[in-house]
Amino acid sequence: MKAVTDAILEVAWRSRLTVRLTAGVVLVLLVIGIPFLLAFHRLERQRQVEVLETAAGSLSRIVVDGLRSSMVAERPHLLDEAVRNLASRPDVERVVILDKEGLVRVTSDESLTEDRLDRERDAVCGSCHEADAAPPSAGTAVVKEGDRRVLRAMSAIRNEVRCHRCHDSTVSTNGVLLIDVPLQAVDQRFFADIGRTATLGGIMVLLTIAALGWLLNRMVHRPLRDVVATSRKIARGELEARVPIRSESEFALLARQVNKMTDHLASSIAIVERQRIELAAILDAISDEVVVLNRDRRVVAANAAFIKNTGSCESAVLGKECSDASGENWTCTTDERQGCPVEKVLRSGSVEEAIVPQTDADGTERVIEVHASPIFGPEGEVQQVVEVRRDISTRRQLEASLVHSERLASIGLLASGVSHEINNPLGVISTSVQGLKRLIEQRTDLPRDVRDSLEQWLDRVDRETQRGRSITDRLLRAARPAGSGRSLIDVNQAIEETLTLLGHALRKTDIKTSLDLAESLPPIVSDETQVKQLLLNLVINSIQAMELDGGLLRISTSSEKGSIRIVIEDTGEGIEPRSLKRIYDPFFTTKPPGKGTGLGLYICHRIVEELGGSIHAASRPGDKTTFTVKLELSNSKVSCNDEQASNPSAFG
Repeated sequence: MKAVTDAILEVAWRSRLTVRLTAGVVLVLLVIGIPFLLAFHRLERQRQVEVLETAAGSLSRIVVDGLRSSMVAERPHLLDEAVRNLASRPDVERVVILDKEGLVRVTSDESLTEDRLDRERDAVCGSCHEADAAPPSAGTAVVKEGDRRVLRAMSAIRNEVRCHRCHDSTVSTNGVLLIDVPLQAVDQRFFADIGRTATLGGIMVLLTIAALGWLLNRMVHRPLRDVVATSRKIARGELEARVPIRSESEFALLARQVNKMTDHLASSIAIVERQRIELAAILDAISDEVVVLNRDRRVVAANAAFIKNTGSCESAVLGKECSDASGENWTCTTDERQGCPVEKVLRSGSVEEAIVPQTDADGTERVIEVHASPIFGPEGEVQQVVEVRRDISTRRQLEASLVHSERLASIGLLASGVSHEINNPLGVISTSVQGLKRLIEQRTDLPRDVRDSLEQWLDRVDRETQRGRSITDRLLRAARPAGSGRSLIDVNQAIEETLTLLGHALRKTDIKTSLDLAESLPPIVSDETQVKQLLLNLVINSIQAMELDGGLLRISTSSEKGSIRIVIEDTGEGIEPRSLKRIYDPFFTTKPPGKGTGLGLYICHRIVEELGGSIHAASRPGDKTTFTVKLELSNSKVSCNDEQASNPSAFG
């Protein structure tokens, strides 16, 4: 309630409804009441004067009748006594009897004794006479003498027949009777009445103001306070607040409308909030970085991926410039041809794209694809820009790997063709050697030393021919596509064939080999192609680790609890602990560009998982690296067809 009262007090007092309405009512009362009261008192004063006029007229008739009686009875001294008695009354100020010549005959005012009054100059006569006009036979007039007001009643004394014996019968009037009645008491009563009326009017106005204030508070202020209080709660977010309805007046209608508006507002806000949460959840579920920028390049909104990559919190990101909010790992594009895609969108209003290379703090190089799209305002101007950043490093590496795989497939196909082509002349050479040997045996005339030399040379040619055929055979098997056929595999033999195939690389890099292969190692049932691919990748990885300074490659096998154990150890550079955790990630490599794709150990891990085994790496930086592979002896049945398919003939 105090908050609502403070809210009402915020309105200037001149503008408050109570003050304005009260002032208006008081003004209306004054405008209507004062003229009405003045007119009423004017009429009342006139009525009082009329009463006095009637009373004065009655007194005049009484005095005139007494005068006639006294004069007829020839007792004029009685008239003097009657005039003095009449003038002694508090409501009569003066009584004067004038003859027809204007001479004062009888008066209660000693200052006028035996005076003659000039009707044109004397104030006593001037009130009734007008120049060259006969005075009326009777009448009254209000005369102001100095600061006093009196009511003067005049009665003409007629010359009747019974008066002719003393007065001239040709004269119609023998004299005039003047009676002055003071108006001071009337004026005092008039002003007293005005004072009482003003007091009563003031009391009425105060009562009216009090009643009006009470009615305003009950009928206007309280409903308004309810509306203001509820509106303030709604402004603070308390959408459950409702205006109480206390009556069926217009304010009740206003309260219902406010409550309906609040219900609609709460429903709309709930829908918007739900949509906002759903939209935020959708954007946060996107692995790409999404950020919304205004025209000042400041962050308006961002998804979880963007905030996570900045290494900060949402409140610290919002409102910052794009370059500052993106974090230390982000470097804006400096390619003059591409330029900033956000700047281009603000200028062109169309979707823009850019490829931005990035280097993380740990030295990892990434390739970011940036898409910038405009958000238009109501007048068609670009108001905001949505920037989507996608890390396409894996895709680029995969594309490079696919190109490399296509190249390897082409080389494999070429190797297969070359092997077939070489095997044919090698077969002819081998057949020719055998024919020459038989021919030498048939010639008995050849000297013994010549025969021995020829046989030695033919044996050497035959051995090298068989060696060439074994090499082409291994090339054919290495180039053959991987299948799902399983067979019995001699792991020791597979290791020896792998080293033979990589013999040139070992000799070129001055790498020594040390084999500790368990005798009578049981064969395993597995996919020969995958096993050889596993061994080939691990040995190549060791060779690349020692190719600069050479070293020792140790390979050992053993049998333990239904599985065989293969250990491949090199004395290369070793692997850092932080990199050791990621060696099985696709496209992760510690080798310089051009030396590896980062897929070798990933493929090894996949092969071991498919074969139902395990692989473990241990390394110390600058010392050695050891890979331990365990393969189950048997995890499926082997058919004769599978075994035959795994041993093709030398000529394909």
